[in-house]
Amino acid sequence: MNLLDQFVLQHVQTSSLKAKLIEVSKESGPQEAKVELNLAPRMLKTDTGDALPAYQVTARLTCKGGSKDNPGTKFVASVAIEAIYQQMEGEPMDVSEFTSNHASLTRQLYPLLQQELRMLLLRLGLEQIHLPFDLAARISEDEAERVEISGSVH
Repeated sequence: MNLLDQFVLQHVQTSSLKAKLIEVSKESGPQEAKVELNLAPRMLKTDTGDALPAYQVTARLTCKGGSKDNPGTKFVASVAIEAIYQQMEGEPMDVSEFTSNHASLTRQLYPLLQQELRMLLLRLGLEQIHLPFDLAARISEDEAERVEISGSVH
């Protein structure tokens, strides 16, 4: 189920920007990095029982990088946003159904996170790091809040 068919993004704001340059790399060329997107939804309280529900989704994009020849973390950068989704149509969706389908929101949230993370990496002097532009088609079944990112990071 695609939640974007029933929910509209009502509000979004950046809630966290964190970066740490552990070791300055003078290497040119490809670097290894791991990119991870985590989503954590929670229901917002509504004033009346007749209103359609709203959910807050905390989305966090983290990038940890090293080098191909010298394994180990060279930098860590993380961005988090808070997004509020309001249901606009259909029967009120309970929290368990929303949670089991919340990964469908990643196509909307990932570009926002990717743009913030890109600027954070530039501030660290890591302009050679290129983040993937798209998400993987498959979502990890065993870890509902983790989504794999496709493409290479270099």
